[in-house]
Amino acid sequence: GKGLTGAAKMAKLKEAEEYRDKATKAMENGLFSRPDPIAAGNYYKRAADAYGLCGENRLERLHRIAAADCQKGFGSYPTAAAEYMKAAVLAKNSDETLERKRKEGWKLYSDAASAWRNAGEMGKAANCQILSAMAWTWEDDTTMLDKQALNGIEEAIEAHVPDVLNIYARYRQTGQSKFMEPGAPRDQKPSQETMVLAEEHLVKVPYAHEPIQEVASVLVHYGEYQSALYAVGAASYILENDGIATLTLSRSYVAETILSLAMGDPVMAEEQFLNRHVQKTHYLSSRECRLGEELFRAILQRDAEALEEARSPSGPNRAALANLNEKFRNLVLQLRISGAARRTLPAVAKPAAQLDDDDDDEEIVATPKMDEPERTPRAVKRQDSDDDDDDDLDPDALAGELDDVMKGLDDLGDFGDDDDDLDDDDIDLR
Repeated sequence: GKGLTGAAKMAKLKEAEEYRDKATKAMENGLFSRPDPIAAGNYYKRAADAYGLCGENRLERLHRIAAADCQKGFGSYPTAAAEYMKAAVLAKNSDETLERKRKEGWKLYSDAASAWRNAGEMGKAANCQILSAMAWTWEDDTTMLDKQALNGIEEAIEAHVPDVLNIYARYRQTGQSKFMEPGAPRDQKPSQETMVLAEEHLVKVPYAHEPIQEVASVLVHYGEYQSALYAVGAASYILENDGIATLTLSRSYVAETILSLAMGDPVMAEEQFLNRHVQKTHYLSSRECRLGEELFRAILQRDAEALEEARSPSGPNRAALANLNEKFRNLVLQLRISGAARRTLPAVAKPAAQLDDDDDDEEIVATPKMDEPERTPRAVKRQDSDDDDDDDLDPDALAGELDDVMKGLDDLGDFGDDDDDLDDDDIDLR
């Protein structure tokens, strides 16, 4: 990495080594001395700072971790958390293999979360949990979210808002709430004591909703609409509990509507709109309210023209669309009047029969050109006959063979009557 060069670098490296030696000595047992983690932590931190000036990523990272471990040992949790987070950033920018980067980032941010929790900073701890889970997505250009990352993200969401307070908790896909008995059904009504405890664990620091909304955008990118709705529900609860936010809450409400429609459930979108969203007076007069209502009404009435008008970039809702997060804005364009939103997947080979069954209004997925099977040259004769006339097809003979095939099919019976009830939208190709 970039840093000091020449004689200045050599001098700074020597200084870093001296600090390291002092830290090592401070942690030794002597005849009249005991290990001193306070002094060692300070020396390790100075060594890390010196290595950082020299552009030595790996040495700086190792010494920051050592400093954090010492500081955690004598109860300086905020300082330890800050060092763990700096080490995690260094891991992300290191030259290690991608798998090692992700594991180190996950571990270091998890340690930082634990340190913030011990310091009583629950908001910062929950935020570090999100960063820890997101480490599994570093340099990820796929459209499938790692299950470990999804599990970590959902745990971090509950660290902000306990599931018993989240109206969309049933859409959590991994793990179980810490506020419910193990094995208990998710629809079980919590006790009053549980609700009080959950309120105490709710993260109430300013802007606590922002990391959750960022995570929701990531989940939309990966097509995890259920988990995204779970995240947006948590953000909405924080904003409702705050009692001050208006515009941000309106955008969170319309995000709920969009995700409900993307999951193919316009009835739930309408129910939440009427029972929760419009109960807030400020939402009724917002641009987001109009956008959300026009979207779900168009889909409920299966009115494709109204849907296109509602989401048109030059239509009456252009301002509300422009204020949406980019991922949600793209998701609005993928909504359909029937079924769930069509995800845009990378180009994959698709069977011809499947291409024929696609509806006209669905997005056509680009497919790479498949290698065509070798065709037998026209000049090649049938090997079982030496007669040149064999190349000429006899229409009467073909008709007879076709009649025999159809008769065989009739004898087998009709197996196609029960397929009419199947709908392409009911089949999840993911």
